[in-house]
Amino acid sequence: MSIRTNRLSEKGSVLVISMLVLVLLTLVGIAATTTTTIEINIAGNERFHAVAFYEADAGVELAQELLEQNIACPEGFTANESAGALVEGTIVVNEESLAFYQNLEAPRPSDSERDMFMPADYGGGPHTNFTFGGRTVFSSGSALQMAAGYEGIGKGAAGGGAYVLYDILAQHQGVARSESIVRIQWRHIIILSREGECRY
Repeated sequence: MSIRTNRLSEKGSVLVISMLVLVLLTLVGIAATTTTTIEINIAGNERFHAVAFYEADAGVELAQELLEQNIACPEGFTANESAGALVEGTIVVNEESLAFYQNLEAPRPSDSERDMFMPADYGGGPHTNFTFGGRTVFSSGSALQMAAGYEGIGKGAAGGGAYVLYDILAQHQGVARSESIVRIQWRHIIILSREGECRY
């Protein structure tokens, strides 16, 4: 009689246990899905940040050449459109910054504080802003500069020379509000006879 009673009292326990296991598996599945979604978002954000960094890094490489081109133009670049100068069809130099090589400070670049930007027609999309600033530094004389003096570079008799130490900042604003700023220092040795021709 007691064996029969135990069997009757266990009726439905399999259903309860299977429902608990099903709820537990559902919770594990939801947690795995949430974790996967978060990991995908993190990987996407890392990609956007990496792209923004490499775009800004490439921007400072371009800015070095444009700085040297700007130094070659004593009056700065020539304005060829209402907003300033369009260089190589894609880089816009602001009208008030046509001679950006004369800037003393390079503030943090942004859409409201920049010397130039690219591309010219970004329309609210990804773009890169640039600022420049430099200060003249006198270098002490050395035997190397004395030897260079014979070639017309620097000064003779170990008298030293001068160079301009520029700060170049590039800020890339990418997709999904990603942003990266790269700052470099660029040394321009002053050689008046070898500044090159003004191209822009």
